[in-house]
Amino acid sequence: MQKAIKTSGKEIQAWRLGDNSECEQRMIREGKIRRTGEGAYEIFSQEVRCDKGETARTGDYFKLDSAGMPYPNSREFFEKRHRPLGGDLYEQLPVPVEIWRCGDPENEVIRYLIRKKSLELRPQCPEEYFRAPLWGTVLSADHRAVLVIYRVDRDERGTITDADFNFVAGDEFEKTYQLLPKEPEKT
Repeated sequence: MQKAIKTSGKEIQAWRLGDNSECEQRMIREGKIRRTGEGAYEIFSQEVRCDKGETARTGDYFKLDSAGMPYPNSREFFEKRHRPLGGDLYEQLPVPVEIWRCGDPENEVIRYLIRKKSLELRPQCPEEYFRAPLWGTVLSADHRAVLVIYRVDRDERGTITDADFNFVAGDEFEKTYQLLPKEPEKT
């Protein structure tokens, strides 16, 4: 499987939900973030295709993609992968991730995501090729998107026990990720 990394040393802006930042207030006014109850939010990223946004909680972070759409990061995930620079600025730490695109051969990770995480690959519907229940809603992305695999857990026998993934719109991936050289095939 191909690997990629977020552009090294990239400075980004992010905001913690519930801090009532100017950006959070603007996103709420524009309907891109919705408060849904005590400490709960819905975030309407590019991949949301229904009336229910991605679920986030007070203390989680959100960023804006290059199209100005918000997307959530859990507090734990965000704080592991970013270093604060002051205010709403952070350095994104370079962490390699596995990626999979429409047309790549299926492997055990993709088969696991289909079987256990309800990932759907829908060649009959290229505008919603990728589809899965993520962040408390059903997200989808077109055939140009990239499936980013953040984590794969295995037991002592090497069997996959869990995995964490999401979709990244193709143009957003091209702007924010760098492909790593392919590793030689194991023989």
